[in-house]
Amino acid sequence: MRRKQQTVKKILISLSIIAAALIPAFFSIAEDNAIKTANYYLLSGAALEDKSIVETLALYDVLVLPAEAQVYNPDFPDEIRELNPDIILLAYVPSVSWNNSWNDRLHNVLEDSIKSSYWLNDKRGSNISIWPGTQALDLTSGWNHTLGDYVAGKILHNDYWDGVFFDEVSDEIAWVGDVKLSNNGSNVNEEWLDAYTELFYYTRELVGPDKIIISNGSSNLQHAPYVNGRMFESFPTPWEKDGRWSTNINNYLALEQNVLYEPVILINSDTSNTGNSTDYKRVRLGLSSALLGSGFFGFDFGTESHQQLWRFDEYDAYIGIAKDEAEQNSDGTWTRDFTNGMVIVNPTDYSQTIYLDGEFEKIRGTQDTTTNDGSIVTQVKIESKDGLILLRPIEEILNGVFLNGAFARVYNTSGEAYRNGFFSYDEDYAGGNQVIHYDLDFDGNLETVTANDGQVFIYDENGNLHASFYPYDNKFRGGINISVGDLESDGTVEIVTGTENGGGAHVRIFNANGVLINPGFFAYDDVYRGGVNVTIGDLNGDGWFEIICGAGVNGGPHVRIFNKDGRLINPGFFAYDYNSRYGVNVAALDTNGDGIDEILTGQGEGGVPEIKLFDKDGKELMNSFWAFSRSGNGVEVSAADLDGDGKEEIITFTQDVFTLSGI
Repeated sequence: MRRKQQTVKKILISLSIIAAALIPAFFSIAEDNAIKTANYYLLSGAALEDKSIVETLALYDVLVLPAEAQVYNPDFPDEIRELNPDIILLAYVPSVSWNNSWNDRLHNVLEDSIKSSYWLNDKRGSNISIWPGTQALDLTSGWNHTLGDYVAGKILHNDYWDGVFFDEVSDEIAWVGDVKLSNNGSNVNEEWLDAYTELFYYTRELVGPDKIIISNGSSNLQHAPYVNGRMFESFPTPWEKDGRWSTNINNYLALEQNVLYEPVILINSDTSNTGNSTDYKRVRLGLSSALLGSGFFGFDFGTESHQQLWRFDEYDAYIGIAKDEAEQNSDGTWTRDFTNGMVIVNPTDYSQTIYLDGEFEKIRGTQDTTTNDGSIVTQVKIESKDGLILLRPIEEILNGVFLNGAFARVYNTSGEAYRNGFFSYDEDYAGGNQVIHYDLDFDGNLETVTANDGQVFIYDENGNLHASFYPYDNKFRGGINISVGDLESDGTVEIVTGTENGGGAHVRIFNANGVLINPGFFAYDDVYRGGVNVTIGDLNGDGWFEIICGAGVNGGPHVRIFNKDGRLINPGFFAYDYNSRYGVNVAALDTNGDGIDEILTGQGEGGVPEIKLFDKDGKELMNSFWAFSRSGNGVEVSAADLDGDGKEEIITFTQDVFTLSGI
């Protein structure tokens, strides 16, 4: 069974912001999944040279890194963009404090530009320090222009960074004490706010529309015409007005609606400097809150440390894109629907029971397995100050062959249960037939190919019969195996067939209209009458698909590989015990995203439901596992991207139809 050449449609999240026409298409954010993650990682040097650290950082969508990384790690952007081409790199730049420990050449240049009049003083003339080991600078002194020149000329002057992250941004300054601003304004807070607006305006004028500017952190809409957003640190940020969750979320959503550049807003929750990375409830509250808008979420130690690499079960969940805006319910909870799931937030002081509109599936996690247990639910109880991400159950298989009416189980490419099992059934077609929904003419619509015991049928996107044909003698009733794909990557789709039982191991190739274009070949000795299982896959990464064959009924578990013309290019291997006579079912999928397919196998009828994965040379690539507990029935295999996340899942089927839902 096989699906190939699927077009993964990147659909941009619809953002209702004022002056939307002003938004430039200046960077690429992976918008096909609303869950987007960020890491506030303030280490450079040796840390960014560690391969394992770089590989973990590449899993995030946004990184905030020290600006001096460009000095210590000049090759870092190339290395991480090789792993994640869409990653956004933001340079960390304090807007007020000068750190006396800086000794890199980048900060040496900045230090040389600091005038004595730039320092922030109290009314006694003493310099003010906001953080230990630092000295504060006065934004109203001209420092804001000097800082803007520095950011534009020394940091954002090339492609190393996608933007700048201005730290320490506050709407007020009086909180630090009895300050005396250099401009001698009567209202220090108003003067301070205006100086920040000037910093953002001036920097934007210098760097243009293509660079990202965010702050940590002001939600003041006076800055909105010049910035992309901000970070909400220690969310819900205690110093955001009254610190309430409702204040934070209202400011988050308002800022997102009003910035004149594509929003980049970071919701950064933390452990309140305790280091308790297993506070999954706090993680869920922050992430589900971020999903009420289009923000990026991160979770770290707290204000005292930003160097964690923590990942959570929810980060890998695929919920698709938002279907509508977030909605506040009468009980104080919030919900938002997505194409592949929904999010619920309970910011109230008491637990809530939410009744769902239909069935949803909990994430199948490995951390908080009580909450993320993979169960199907129609209602959920959410504790106070908690959130929950739910998935829509899988109901259909697209672009992958399935046995109509068989019970399917879904695994990831590590052999772990990924989603709940379901019946792979399309009521428009007969139970027991092989079925694949596939775009045969590349028009964006899915046609359907089905095969019964002797005939193949092709239906258009509206379900009308387009063509039918007998791949073999019209008296043959032993069953037909099918695989569909563009063998030569030439823009035309082929249908590959194999006999299922009682015929020779005859492989034939037809076009999308059912016309024979290759009389085919025998995958095994022409006296063998057990049939042949077929799939197609690009096993060497050249863009052309090989035909992968597995022996059928009463055959040994022998896998062989041919080119499109039937020339044997790999003598093959035995996927199971050489002496077994259950045959072998085959599928192909790219498990690691390298453009090269691997071969998935399952034992045929009479064998145990054991799943294995091999490379083209027969090297086993993962520990085998049983797809079902019942032995002696074998297991059908297929592969498809079931949830639209761009990654194929392993799909296993019972050989029986509508009989084994309880196994």
